[in-house]
Parts: sequence; structure tokens; C-alpha cells
Amino acid sequence: MASHEHKIDHLDQPYYGPPIPLPTDPAPTGIARRDAYSLFCLAFRVFTLVLIVLGIVALVLWLVYQPTRLKAYVDSASVTRFDLVDNGTRLQFNLTVAVSIRNPNRKQAVLYRQLEAVALYGGEQFGYVDLPQMRQEHKSTTEIRPSFQGQAPGAGVVAALFGREKEVGFFNINVKLHTRVRLKFIIVNSVEYKPDVDCYIRFPTRPMRQRWHNGLRRRSAMSMTFRDQKFKLGL
Repeated sequence: MASHEHKIDHLDQPYYGPPIPLPTDPAPTGIARRDAYSLFCLAFRVFTLVLIVLGIVALVLWLVYQPTRLKAYVDSASVTRFDLVDNGTRLQFNLTVAVSIRNPNRKQAVLYRQLEAVALYGGEQFGYVDLPQMRQEHKSTTEIRPSFQGQAPGAGVVAALFGREKEVGFFNINVKLHTRVRLKFIIVNSVEYKPDVDCYIRFPTRPMRQRWHNGLRRRSAMSMTFRDQKFKLGL
């Protein structure tokens, strides 16, 4: 009994030692990880939902304002020089072709990211023109006039073809237009398309050239659809 009272008296004595730290719970690492994972999943769902909504809006706009293919016309073609020089080894030329491109769409403008013209004779390139980028508004017509001047190698196949066609009375050349275009509706741009255009031009040799210029009429050149296609023109 005395021993028990002694223990109780000892516990009632004041304690002047260093503070005793309170027990702490372990860090809730599992809960923190679950919270971060939940936040990531929520952000991913919101991002996916925004992409889906934007895709649906773009599809609806595309279906409602489905673009009409572009139209093009050869307005004129002028050849003032097309001869072999330097003993038939070089082709000297001066050629200008005027092509009108019509955008019949009521809502979409056309952005020409690349527009270049290449002139060929007998499958061999003899002229190249890099035309500037441009924007064509809806329901408008734009004329381009690639002009080819200078000299190019004319031996071999070119010289043989030139001799044959000179006897026949008509030369046949090919002018190609390489384009990269986008359609623009308000603030939405379409994907990029690469329609190529082939213009086959047939013109008489020098004795008949003046009469050919006077009799040339405006003719349909080609249609440019929004696919990677080639379109051909016989003139």
C-alpha cells in the first residue's frame, strides 16, 4: 500500500525536463498521389472534350459551307520568240500566258501558299516562274500572267522535235501550274491541298503567228478541285 502511494506521489510531481514531442501521423503519400492522378485525369478529359467539340464545329461548318471547285480560263497566250539559236543548240523563247482563276465560293477565301509555273517542250523544262503568294476573296476572279523569257538547252530531243513541228506548222508546249492552297472561313483554315494544272498550248510557226493571235478566244482552261489531282487543258 505504501509502495502504491509512493508511485502516485511521484507522478504528481512537476516535470521540468525538455518538452515531450506529440506523436505525429505518417505523411499521407497515398492520398496525395491519388489527388494528383485525379487532377490529371480531369484535365485530360476536359482537353479531349474541347478537341471533340472543335472537331464537330469544324465538320458542321464544312458541310454547311461545302466549297465549290475553282474555275480557270486561259484569257490569252502570246509567243513573240520561239527559235533555235547557236547552231541549233539553244532554245530562245519569249512566252506569256494569261490565266484567270475564279473562286465561286460564297463564304470561303482561298489562300495560295505556293503558286509556280513551269514551261516544258518535248518533256524538257525550259522556263520557270515563282509567283507571289496571294489571297483570293470569295466570289472573285484573279488573273495571273506567268512570263517566260530567256534561253535553254535545245539540243537532242528538243532540236529533233522542233524540226518536225516546224515542218508541220505548229509547236506544242506545256505550261504547268503547281499550287498549294488552303480555304479560309472566318478564322478557320482548311487542310492544305496541292492541285496541279496542265495547260497544253498549240501555236503556229512564225508565218501563221499573227493570224493565230488575232483569232484567239477566251476558253475554259481547267477545274481545280480540292484533291491532289492533275487537270489537263487542250488549247
